[in-house]
Amino acid sequence: MSATMRKIFCCKSDDPTQPKKHKSKRPANTAFKQQRLKACQPILTPIPVIITFLVIGIIFVPVGVVMLISSNNVVEVETRYDDNCQIGEICTVTLDIKEKMEEPVYLYYKLTNYYQNHRRYVKSRNDQQLRGNKVTSKSDIEDCDPVKSLDGSSDKNNFFLPCGLIAKSYFNDTFALRYPNNKLVPLKKKGIAWSSDLDHKFKNPGSDVPGIRVISDFEDEDFVVWMRTAGLPTFKKLYRIINTDLQPGNYSVTIQNNYPTAKFDGKKYVVLSTVSWLGGKNPFLGIAYIVVGSLCIGLGILFGFVHCIRPRRLGDITYLNWNK
Repeated sequence: MSATMRKIFCCKSDDPTQPKKHKSKRPANTAFKQQRLKACQPILTPIPVIITFLVIGIIFVPVGVVMLISSNNVVEVETRYDDNCQIGEICTVTLDIKEKMEEPVYLYYKLTNYYQNHRRYVKSRNDQQLRGNKVTSKSDIEDCDPVKSLDGSSDKNNFFLPCGLIAKSYFNDTFALRYPNNKLVPLKKKGIAWSSDLDHKFKNPGSDVPGIRVISDFEDEDFVVWMRTAGLPTFKKLYRIINTDLQPGNYSVTIQNNYPTAKFDGKKYVVLSTVSWLGGKNPFLGIAYIVVGSLCIGLGILFGFVHCIRPRRLGDITYLNWNK
């Protein structure tokens, strides 16, 4: 081996006796990386804290009162019907309206103990199918499990259309409302679903889309309302809109009772309600504002009283002595 080759070989080899050099991982010495940027760190002295509590309370309490009054002005009447009506039967229940209900009046059905927010239930759908698009691969409808296709078939002609638990459990009770004189109250179906859902999320598939039809009309607003899952186990869904005033009296509701609830120990109600600028009847938000505002005012007064009786000396290092 020549001297030149030996030199190159020696330069490339590692000498075990020499310490290895490691690249430093320390951040660069800049204001940003060393966290030396200017920052505002307010000192919460007693007076600003007391004022903050009082201001929050003074704002929250009136807002809560307005919300509570608005909720109480909503007229709502409901009655349960599944306890006196067998599945498959037509039955009639009475709604006793004690106050005038000004248009628009909304007719809802209400379910209890129904967990539409369950993870497996919420994801059990295929949005491509609901938009009317062709789905030909079984892997594309895996989210619809366990309601994907007839007998678990991979044949696109046996795919449920639409697939999934939500569509399979579509609510199918029907309601007809009558005045005290037994005349039918006109019920409006158009407008019960969100326009964004109708315009972008639900379209009927063409005749060339393979599958076994579960729902005949994907753009049916009752179906669209059902597909928007509720977040709580007790929920109401809009059934119809009434564009006439309802005077006080006994109104009858004729119901075709088709939807079973015994398996999940649920209850079914029919509800008539007006709305306010906040929506339907829901006193919780107003009560929450009043409670939080009252607590803030109480704490503000308490802290102010303590500060006046025994003010704390700020900056006294004795308060930092934790060894005593």
